[in-house]
Amino acid sequence: MLNISTQRGCHLLCCYCTYPLIEGRANHRRDPDAVADELAAIQRRGVKHVFITDAVFNLTNDHAAAVCEAIVRRGVKMTWTCFLRPKNLTPELMTLMARAGLTHIEFGTDSFCDEVLVEYGKNFTFADIAHSTELARSAGIHYSHYLICGGPGETPATLETGFENSRQLPGAIIFALAGMRIYPGTPLFVRAKREGRLPADADLLEPVYYISPALTEAQLLQQLAGFKQRSSNWIVGPLPPEFAGLAERLRQRGVVGPLWEYFGILQRMS
Repeated sequence: MLNISTQRGCHLLCCYCTYPLIEGRANHRRDPDAVADELAAIQRRGVKHVFITDAVFNLTNDHAAAVCEAIVRRGVKMTWTCFLRPKNLTPELMTLMARAGLTHIEFGTDSFCDEVLVEYGKNFTFADIAHSTELARSAGIHYSHYLICGGPGETPATLETGFENSRQLPGAIIFALAGMRIYPGTPLFVRAKREGRLPADADLLEPVYYISPALTEAQLLQQLAGFKQRSSNWIVGPLPPEFAGLAERLRQRGVVGPLWEYFGILQRMS
């Protein structure tokens, strides 16, 4: 599996994110035909799967559709994974992405609770998340959701709301991360400083994580562990050691791309 980028820059306002600082807020897009040509070139070298590393592949639907149309036009027969935002997706775009080779979606969802999504600087709701998930399911694409649990606005009640909402997402693999890492220059950094959550001399080279004042780290980890016990689709903490052996067997059989769709199956068996 190799990586490819189709665009740089992100204008979204996620409170913790460094992409606008690193890549800028202006969106710089590659020519879709150039992307398709690059994919064709690496396909000739034997690559079967790529990960599109754009911060958000569907930052604009027009660009995502143009890239997919170019891939189809070029006759590239390669599968791929990308990060998607669960907002503004349409049946037509999802079908086109699947036709162009999309097999795995990693949704940058962050929370399944509307109150927390507002605090995180997201401009979508759980209704958008559920709609996007259903589009992926209908198109036969594997999908996962990444959550950052315990950030601004999080409480035991919002975590429970998020878990109950997750039951409306059949087949989703849910990666639940505890705490929100603080990076310089982000809105979260400003908030943490204002709340006195950072030492004056903190350089942040070593990770420092924000956890909502309504939670302790121990409470957060305990609640997430409970969700994992209640649903095999929730991936919390390290994967079981058995997964390394399963992954090796799958690779030997020629399975390419991410393998996280097997995580839930393994947890149910363990």
